[in-house]
Amino acid sequence: MGIIKILDESVSNIIAAGEVVESPASMIKELLENSLDAGSSYIRIEIKNGGRDVKILDNGKGMSQEDLLLCIERHATSKISSKEDLFNLSTYGFRGEALSSVAAVSKMIISSKNEDAETGSAINISGGKITNLKELQRTRGTEIEIRELFFNTPARLKFLRKSSTEYSNIKDIVTKEAMANPDVSIILVIEGKESIRTSGRGIENCLLELFGKNIVKNLKTFPLGYLGIPSLNRSSKDSIFTFVNGRAVSSKVLDSAIIEGYHTKLMKGKYPFVILFFEIDPKEVDVNVHPSKKVIKFAQEDEIYSNILHQITESLSGDISFTTVELDLEEKELEIKENFNFISMEDFAVFQEKAVVKPPKLEHHRPVHENKVTDAVQKNFDNFFENPLTEFKESYKFNIGLKNFKVIGQFLNSFILVERNKELEIYDQHIVHERILYEELKKEYLEKKITSQQLLVPIKMNVLLKEKDLIFDNYELFQNFGFEIDDFGKNEILIRAVPAFNFRESIENMMKEILHSLGENNNKLEFVEKIINSISCRSAVKINEQLSLEEMEDIISKLHALGEYTCPHGRPIILKLTLDEIEKSFKRK
Repeated sequence: MGIIKILDESVSNIIAAGEVVESPASMIKELLENSLDAGSSYIRIEIKNGGRDVKILDNGKGMSQEDLLLCIERHATSKISSKEDLFNLSTYGFRGEALSSVAAVSKMIISSKNEDAETGSAINISGGKITNLKELQRTRGTEIEIRELFFNTPARLKFLRKSSTEYSNIKDIVTKEAMANPDVSIILVIEGKESIRTSGRGIENCLLELFGKNIVKNLKTFPLGYLGIPSLNRSSKDSIFTFVNGRAVSSKVLDSAIIEGYHTKLMKGKYPFVILFFEIDPKEVDVNVHPSKKVIKFAQEDEIYSNILHQITESLSGDISFTTVELDLEEKELEIKENFNFISMEDFAVFQEKAVVKPPKLEHHRPVHENKVTDAVQKNFDNFFENPLTEFKESYKFNIGLKNFKVIGQFLNSFILVERNKELEIYDQHIVHERILYEELKKEYLEKKITSQQLLVPIKMNVLLKEKDLIFDNYELFQNFGFEIDDFGKNEILIRAVPAFNFRESIENMMKEILHSLGENNNKLEFVEKIINSISCRSAVKINEQLSLEEMEDIISKLHALGEYTCPHGRPIILKLTLDEIEKSFKRK
């Protein structure tokens, strides 16, 4: 007897559903696109229970009772009828799998009425089986209610992400669909609270309703959509929105062309805010790569790439707001002996108290906490005075008045010039101070000693919906850093308190830097690291900022006490020019 058998229909349906309904967000995408294909001008989506309970209502053309019964069957569709139609698609859906897939893994009620029918019809489905059919009075359109998504697939249910993550993914889907269909009013309600509402009054109103005026006013129109100014940059590609023939898609070709178009306009690791609407002959693009229909392939990729790149570079060239100057320097890092014996900052604080001559305090120096000196460290400290030739001395003498360097001055109020060991060293003052503040802030966070300062006047700030979710989904972490933030409406927050740091930039810019650096999928350690990086960067002395000799000496002393010679992002802090190199340059050797 053979071992191969045909799977039961209910089993094969659940397997097929796994390809189409990967998550609540993917289900919302399929249902929303069905409503759009039905010619709806109004769509309302209500979400509860982490996306497992959904209701979607539209005013589209609706279905007859016969169509209603057929719509939950696999490969039942009104979009195509022959294989040739696959290469000339003008609709979102075409596979005929969405409703059957959702029905297979949920409890669902669909009610609908078309223009010709006197009454509407409703069917109940549980796990893919119709359990009830009835007539009812209703207006034209369709309403679908899903309850207990994945109730019969415990493995899939187990791996659902936390509600806040699922809601964020759903909002991302709805945002993209709204942008692709600016003439349709789309409303998203999550747990009874309206999250997204577009009026259906065109793309400009749509962008304003989705992103707020601060984003829209910093967008530049170009033939294929909108280009954001450099200050709208992000640390990920999440704000590159690409649409092909009205469909939100993912394409390496489009992303690469956009990023290359911003070459020299943004720092490495930063990505632009771009909305690109690309129209192409449907025969030249394949959207049937994956059941999700998000990934596409072009027949003429090189031509597409060149076209988009040309459009972006042409639009940005000659625009002074996009002009940046890059200076390519060959950098050489300071070589540090690995056997230097550094002590902890706590022990160093006690030594500093014992020193006859204390280093001057930089304006942003943060107080250290007293600790007892261990016997081993005390012995090293004693050896310091007894043996002036030890490398131990080299490590510590910067901070007890016996420094072996001489600050020559500042170059362009940006770089500190230092003479040390018969060598000329150039320090990037911003990066040096950033590293010092980074180490101090990280230490205070770990010891839970960060203090908060209340603002005399709270700061109201516009943010993206995704950024707002990021704040309140991780509110405890922001509190641990001294922030006090309130929800002030759809696209606004109110900042009432911040860490007790002397910020050298506006608090709003500092918060923007934090939000831009964060991603939805950061784990806690990455989240903390990025907040520390952002605060340190925004609090550090700036390029083109004049420092006193005392401040420069304090910065250099603290840096060598730390023994860290890169910025928190890995960039080198010091450039070194030896006496031998200088003499060779002047032809002395």
